[in-house]
Amino acid sequence: SRLESGRAETLRGFESHPRRVSSRTHVLTPPLPLRAVAVAAALAVVGAVLIVLPVALRLPVALAVVGWVLLIGALALMVVAAVSWRRMRVVVEFTDSGYRITGPVAHEEGDWADVTKVTQAPTSLTIHHGPERRVRLVSQRGVTAEMVHLTGDLTRRLDASRGYHGQP
Repeated sequence: SRLESGRAETLRGFESHPRRVSSRTHVLTPPLPLRAVAVAAALAVVGAVLIVLPVALRLPVALAVVGWVLLIGALALMVVAAVSWRRMRVVVEFTDSGYRITGPVAHEEGDWADVTKVTQAPTSLTIHHGPERRVRLVSQRGVTAEMVHLTGDLTRRLDASRGYHGQP
């Protein structure tokens, strides 16, 4: 499990007394495309064998052509798997005032002041904004360190926005 996180400090607005706002970014990654990698590896091995056999055993050249096609197909499958894995990431940014979630097909954001409740299941978090609006984060990889860190950070920021202070 890989957790990419970072901290940044930015100045808030154009206030007469600017305050520093800390932000933290969490990246939820999908499972690695192991099936696609295994299929690509098998295609590459079969393709390499079909490229070498016609030369070694004086077989028809058509087998070598099929081997090259399989090898190119294996490479294409690896590229598609890597690109789709990278695009399916979800970036969650927490600031002192709220959150921003950016995924492959959606963008959500909200203020801590508007959050009425947060519910948690083993592989998901739901941020409630009253009875109507809900933002749901799902970890496709199950319970991971990424989700544990994200949940802890969300809890601390929500508590701080409510004026609760943890034990030293």
